[in-house]
Amino acid sequence: MSAPRGLAFFAAFALMACPEERRAEEARQARSAAQLVAEGRAELARNRPERAIARFKEAMSLAPGELDPYLQLAEAYRLAGNEAGAILTLKQAEEVAGGRDPSLKRARADLLLKVHQYKPAITEFLALRDMDVLTDAELRMVAVLLAHEGRIDEAYRTLDPIFARSPDDEATKTVEAEILLIDGREVEAAKLMDRLIDLHPNLTPARVLRARYFRANGQLEAADADLLAVNDADRAAPEVVTARTRVLNDLGRHDEAAQLVEPLLNEDPRAPSLLALLAQTRLRQDRGAEAQALIDRALGENARFAPALTVRGESFEQGGNYDSAIADYETARRSDPTFTPPLSRLWPLYLKLKRSGDAMTTLETLVFLGEATPKEKIELARLYVDSNTDFKRASKLVTEALRRDPRSADLLRLKARIDKALAPKSPGIIIMKHR
Repeated sequence: MSAPRGLAFFAAFALMACPEERRAEEARQARSAAQLVAEGRAELARNRPERAIARFKEAMSLAPGELDPYLQLAEAYRLAGNEAGAILTLKQAEEVAGGRDPSLKRARADLLLKVHQYKPAITEFLALRDMDVLTDAELRMVAVLLAHEGRIDEAYRTLDPIFARSPDDEATKTVEAEILLIDGREVEAAKLMDRLIDLHPNLTPARVLRARYFRANGQLEAADADLLAVNDADRAAPEVVTARTRVLNDLGRHDEAAQLVEPLLNEDPRAPSLLALLAQTRLRQDRGAEAQALIDRALGENARFAPALTVRGESFEQGGNYDSAIADYETARRSDPTFTPPLSRLWPLYLKLKRSGDAMTTLETLVFLGEATPKEKIELARLYVDSNTDFKRASKLVTEALRRDPRSADLLRLKARIDKALAPKSPGIIIMKHR
């Protein structure tokens, strides 16, 4: 073989080998990236998001075209409290995918939901809805979010595809009842809840919703009865445990409330929701030191966890430190605008501090969200009257209250003040002077 022909042969061989070597190197890098992602997930399981972030970033550098490291990195950023970094990472992932992967839009929507950025989350979910890729459960969830934003018609429209296929779908009818409550149509909502539970006694979401309604209206025994009637399979569900613990605490049955939460916390000792629930119960039992330790643990897991911030606010309030209590309640509201318990703690403090405008705004929010108790609705009406602000709305609130308690002297006096303010004014007698 001549030298030139030999050189040509080896050059051709090298050209053939290069793609194979590249593929082998890419495979090695992919295996390394997968291993790093696994290590990162393990760090997240150990509640070490900062270490996980380092692993996921390294995995991204080894396999820049793979989407999984981006998704994992976004979650690690969220758990580390870096919400902006999490959202930016998902945007980068969309750029890598060329904007063609709906799963990334869903991941961003889920992330925005987890960090309680509801308005942009709704925008993402509506885009997914219009792409017809949302599950029925997601459509129901989006409908409730829309209702809380005051977009009632859009909420019902979001449920239409489910009702078109299954007009009597019980889970969706339960959401319809919830929307009716948020919209202030309590009588219709109550009738629908009653009918659903009569037809489907084991329908847990309807039981929990009606229990919330009973509790808001001061019917604590009825609320507890509904929660006790939940089927055995759902007794340990988070929404059931949360609802019943709050009802038992309202009834003063704090030992029972603690016995409900403690076994679940033993199984999952880092769950912020359970830590906050038990902390609130300990506070009711006058076991402040234990309550504070539980609050610290919950906030250690999630520094912006609204229920834990609310319990800490209650602890400050009990000690007469109203400024710190208000700060915690307000932070809880900013952290999760759909979590309403801090609102019910805030308005009496605002009134105590002569901040009646803030109290009125807080009560209006509770009414708007469908979470105001009868007492809170009457207090809002009283504030409207005292400030000469909105007599017509005050009249509506008082008329609704009188349907429940038509002989209440306090309500009748308030109604008389409203009627006097709304009565047409007499023009009086005009005396004309003739020139």
